[in-house]
Amino acid sequence: MLDVVQEAEAKLSPMQILVLRILVEEGEMPQNLLVKKMARDKAQVTRLVNSLAEQGLLSKAQDMLDKRSFLLKPSAEVQQIVTRFMVKEQQLVAEMVNGIAAEDIEKLEALLKVMQDNLTQ
Repeated sequence: MLDVVQEAEAKLSPMQILVLRILVEEGEMPQNLLVKKMARDKAQVTRLVNSLAEQGLLSKAQDMLDKRSFLLKPSAEVQQIVTRFMVKEQQLVAEMVNGIAAEDIEKLEALLKVMQDNLTQ
């Protein structure tokens, strides 16, 4: 997967891609909500956000409702970056599941969801 990220966007780390993907899929959000969605350390997310803001890939504005928080918004360029990554990701997944029956893929997805839910509880 790291190779896919590097090929899709050489200047971005997998965690940066994740930040951008969340913002594209869910839209503008407070930074503290992003921290919860990523289930990562607040300092780590802050470093990621600051790095992306320095690159001009997202904007950070003070939340008018909560002055202690920042609203994050992806730039127009980010949609293209995330789309390119998602295409590469879909190609990789297609290669990974090649030759596996549809029922088995559905079972795998269900098991992976349970495993993910176990980690977030």
